[in-house]
Amino acid sequence: MKKSLNILTALSVAGLLSACVSYDLDMVAAQPGTGNAFTDALHNEYLLLALAEDHEDDWEDAKFFAERAMNAAAGMDFGPQEVKERNIPEANRKELGFARSSVINAIATGRLGPNAGHIARAQAKFDCWLQEQEENTQPEDIAKCRAEFEESMAALMAKAMPAPEPAPAPAPAPAMKMEPRTFVVYFDHDSAMIDQLANVAIANALKEAKATSPKLVLVGGHADTTGNVVYNNALSQRRALAVAKVLMDGGLTAKKMVQTAMFGEDFNAVKTGDNVNNRGNRRVEITLKY
Repeated sequence: MKKSLNILTALSVAGLLSACVSYDLDMVAAQPGTGNAFTDALHNEYLLLALAEDHEDDWEDAKFFAERAMNAAAGMDFGPQEVKERNIPEANRKELGFARSSVINAIATGRLGPNAGHIARAQAKFDCWLQEQEENTQPEDIAKCRAEFEESMAALMAKAMPAPEPAPAPAPAPAMKMEPRTFVVYFDHDSAMIDQLANVAIANALKEAKATSPKLVLVGGHADTTGNVVYNNALSQRRALAVAKVLMDGGLTAKKMVQTAMFGEDFNAVKTGDNVNNRGNRRVEITLKY
């Protein structure tokens, strides 16, 4: 979070700058909400980020988050920051772009509903992750912002995901229509790392997708029953995002066809009791739909 100051800057000037930021943050905190529940929650989340950056003497980012808090208090709905607006390392851009798309989708479908607070927190935590990734000097701060973003998205998905509806009666299949193909990628316990066997399964799915041009590639993350539900939701989301990244690196584009979903402990392939370590349930299913 900290950014270096010129060592020749006088301490008195630094003190004045800090006092100005603190004064502004006092005014931001006192702003009454004039928008809906979503923008009011955004105001609170960005105010907390501004206070944290001010405490670290990162006045530039404190000002950035304070301005976002003020805009939210005024009822403005402005979305998460664009990845291209920050100097993000090449290796992290695609992952952050995919995460931002998830937030945009959540905002579009649920910001006016009962989960507005979770969506606002996810947006602010994404901006926190983006800001820390740009600095790229404190891995623990990057990991903290990312984890809080993933927890917010997992909590949102746990509340918002409806129960599966009964499958409708199948319509007569058109001639020569291809049936969905599913490829399964397995993971080690409490891990979202892609190992050698996982890469083989993903490569097979990628080869089939390129050969058959499905309309949709659904990447669904799952977890076994060890741990709590919220954590397993987040873990299954990380697994889905990790597999989706490999698919996109291989040539499939998120805009064209790749979608992710997380299911946590739901829909286990192997039926077990609670708190059971089972590799068959630690998986991502890549389904090609035509």
